[in-house]
Amino acid sequence: MESLKDKLQSPAFLMYVLYFLTALILVLFLDKGTFLFWLNQRHNPFGDVFFSYVTFLGEWHIFVIAGIILLLYRLYYAILLTLTGIIHFFIVQFLKIVVFEASRPALKFKESLTSFNLIEGVDLHTYYSMPSGHTASAFALATILILLTKNKLLQVIYMLLAILVAVSRVYLFQHFMVDTLVGSIVGILVSGTIWWYLSFKNPSILYNTNPLHKGLIFNR
Repeated sequence: MESLKDKLQSPAFLMYVLYFLTALILVLFLDKGTFLFWLNQRHNPFGDVFFSYVTFLGEWHIFVIAGIILLLYRLYYAILLTLTGIIHFFIVQFLKIVVFEASRPALKFKESLTSFNLIEGVDLHTYYSMPSGHTASAFALATILILLTKNKLLQVIYMLLAILVAVSRVYLFQHFMVDTLVGSIVGILVSGTIWWYLSFKNPSILYNTNPLHKGLIFNR
């Protein structure tokens, strides 16, 4: 197993640091809707189709599909992903409903909604904006996959897709950038913590159990 230091210094996580710092600067020094307005003014036919599909990578059924695939290779991997999916879901819902109760762009700008570039067929939500659940799911899944693979190119692709999901939520007028930034933090922290705890801190719980390193089809 790669050391924790090697994992954290991988190109994929360095890419996240760059994304995080860029988003944080925009959130701290610009008005809440600035990036939303800027991105909305740059709508185009390709972007409308591209982001409408990319955003699906943050939905729950992608977690299920990934879990089934991992189950074929390693039971341990599937358990990690399942725990990540369950725990991050409840944390996101708690933050959305109990802590923040934030309005989404469609409600915030309902008086001038017709002046924005909106995509036909996209159902705009109005409540529970913070944090972005799609973004949290995308980063939670990407983080687990990055931590479980040694292929640097795949790691970068996983992180890139997660970042694109975050951008898609703003492009589709579903969230503000701050919502996606917080969602990315939740996703990475939940996945990283679960992986670290079960793989490094207390490997005797699951990681050292040999049968769990066999899959339903492929064995180590």
